[in-house]
Amino acid sequence: MGDRGEIKKLAEVLQVLANPVRLKILALLSVRPRYAYELSKKLRLSYPLVHLHLKVLEKAGLVESDYVPGPRTKRVYRVKEFRVEVSPERLRELGVEVEGEGDG
Repeated sequence: MGDRGEIKKLAEVLQVLANPVRLKILALLSVRPRYAYELSKKLRLSYPLVHLHLKVLEKAGLVESDYVPGPRTKRVYRVKEFRVEVSPERLRELGVEVEGEGDG
């Protein structure tokens, strides 16, 4: 993947993680999978707001969900395995690639 794609993806993930509510959701989901309703009660937030944050986390590839059959179909959310690397070494690698693009 080119540096622009990597930089864009890193920026998108960091923007998602910059929201304290989303970090709390990830922290709770890392303990165990949960339903959006559980998260809304635990965080004292409205269900629609929690659902919106879950959609953003899912789109960013940080959480996944499955439907649980029953009288009322529910979705259970869990943290996906992911790694976000921001280090001087990684930034230097990206910088070298950006420099190599030439004067444009």
